[in-house]
Amino acid sequence: MKLGTRLLVFSSIFLVTLPLLGYYFIEKIERSLLQGQQEVQSMTASALATVVKGYTDLFDVEEDAIYVYPKKKNISIDGYIIEDEDWYKLKDKFTVYKDSYLSSLLTEDARYIYVFLKVKDRDIIYRNPRYASLDSSDHIRLEYLDKDGQRRRLVMLTEGQGNISVYEAGDEWKTWKNGRHISAVYGVWRETSAGYDVELRFPSEWLGSDRRLSISVVDVFGENERYPDTIVSTQLLGNQILNPLLFHSRKIGDAIAGLKDSSSQICVIDKYRRVRAVIGGQQMNDSLCQATDKVSKALVENVLKGEEQLETISKGDEVLIVAAHPVFDASDTIGAVLVGSSSKQILARQRVTLNEVILATAGMVALVFISLLIFSSWLAYRINRLKKQAASLVDDSGRIIDNINLPDSRHRDEIGELSRSFTALLDRLNDYTSFLETVPRMLRHEILNPVNTISMSLQSLQGKSDLSDNDETGDITTAGNAIQQLQLIVSSLTEAANIDDALTQDETETFDIAALLDEYVSNSRRKHHDADLQYHGINRGVFVEGNDIRMVQLLDKIKDNALDFATPETGIVFELDISQGDRAIIYIKNEGDSIPQQQLDMLFQGMVSHRSVKTGMPHLGIGLYVAHKIAQFHQGQLKIANRRDKQGVEVVLVLPTVKNR
Repeated sequence: MKLGTRLLVFSSIFLVTLPLLGYYFIEKIERSLLQGQQEVQSMTASALATVVKGYTDLFDVEEDAIYVYPKKKNISIDGYIIEDEDWYKLKDKFTVYKDSYLSSLLTEDARYIYVFLKVKDRDIIYRNPRYASLDSSDHIRLEYLDKDGQRRRLVMLTEGQGNISVYEAGDEWKTWKNGRHISAVYGVWRETSAGYDVELRFPSEWLGSDRRLSISVVDVFGENERYPDTIVSTQLLGNQILNPLLFHSRKIGDAIAGLKDSSSQICVIDKYRRVRAVIGGQQMNDSLCQATDKVSKALVENVLKGEEQLETISKGDEVLIVAAHPVFDASDTIGAVLVGSSSKQILARQRVTLNEVILATAGMVALVFISLLIFSSWLAYRINRLKKQAASLVDDSGRIIDNINLPDSRHRDEIGELSRSFTALLDRLNDYTSFLETVPRMLRHEILNPVNTISMSLQSLQGKSDLSDNDETGDITTAGNAIQQLQLIVSSLTEAANIDDALTQDETETFDIAALLDEYVSNSRRKHHDADLQYHGINRGVFVEGNDIRMVQLLDKIKDNALDFATPETGIVFELDISQGDRAIIYIKNEGDSIPQQQLDMLFQGMVSHRSVKTGMPHLGIGLYVAHKIAQFHQGQLKIANRRDKQGVEVVLVLPTVKNR
């Protein structure tokens, strides 16, 4: 892949991870919100438990109380459950008596108490006018305490399916008190496959403050006999106390109404798990305790033991958080307060946030993608431009143009760095090319001299047969010297060509450069009797890492140049300076003419010689090139400069020192 394509691919992979990270953080936020909701609900439940503690008398209810559900919708008294929404929702809440012979369900609103009875009876005995006694047919007995605390008895019977007749009966349930039908009670009797259903209502204001009531179903035996055979009642056997009715407590509801929240539901229960008050929760899909008489045992098992409880119930995609706190009367647990809240709103906010993150991420991805496309196109353009510019620096003959100027070298980025490196590389190649171009001219000049000398000597020998032995010997000597010059030229060229490979094969060790300099100058004095060679510095104790033979070779190259260029009868000084600590600096000074600055910059290039005096030996300018390479091999620096006193030239060799091993 091209560079721009790679940049786009890898950047796209990175950008795809951003929505995933956003989703991960949203999940963490959701968990934090749910945890915060749990803490809030726990504190709310604790506060409500303190509020309802002042209504402990409302929790005193017998276990056999008949639960009366709050009515939400209008109920049509027609004997059908399925046609009334409230009855249908409560169809699983019937209280069953005596093996399902009787099932009852009560609900109430502000004016009436509604009753639905399901009775199993294979042989229904309807009322016959020939039998005056109220208990001569299958009938229903309703007994309650009125406002004065007096027991009132109502008998409900019928001659067939349809509306029922209601009479107030005496203590024996056989005769009516006044014979008038009680129209305030309205009911319908409807036969079923298992028996019959009765749906009725009566005014709730009839009940006294105790709100006690019992319902009994009487089955009469035989069409002819007509005597009560079976009586099934909501009262416990042998107990003449009427069943207390258990309503949602309006007092408790009023006390906690100020804390109502549409997103949560508050539920107060007694010690029998019966719901006493429900506030809020209108927007909850799954009700905590509304439309039910008892809450789940698992939900409140621990709280009714006096412990705080926090439950998280998962229902599909929704989570129901329930915080429960016990209600105490002294040390006894008489009930509990439950606060339930759905995660629906939290999840809704999460979805909104997620959508915003997706939209923002999509916008950012598009923006970054376009930016990367523009950047990669610009980057590819610069690279192609650099390629074309680099190609244009070489002409058709393979020569590098002298004036190398790449526009990207001005930039500080990587391409600018590449351009600068490329420019430096081309400069070095240009210098090397220049060096190669000078080789033929220098070789032609240096080689023609000994060749001409050999040719002249041979012609002299051929043309003068009468030469004396001395003349012949002179010509042969001259030819031999010329051949020796050719050998030196070839040797110098070979040395310069192979110096890099040779240095890589040399072994290095630690040697004393001070002792080497002292010994080298002493040996050079014996070799050059007419030269004044001096050494200034200590003669031992300065160690460097390298090859001592190569170091002597370097010193030879510098010494030979110093002897050739020094003014006659002047000294050549070798000086060792160790004042720089971790560096040894060697100065080699001679007196003589100064070197022009333009020539100083080219001395280490090779095949460059600026000798004005012929010495009889070939000088290709390779000596300093080899010395420069040896200095680099020793991690050092070699410099040539005119002396500050303008009396000559000095060569400076800087070498890093090491500790003796």
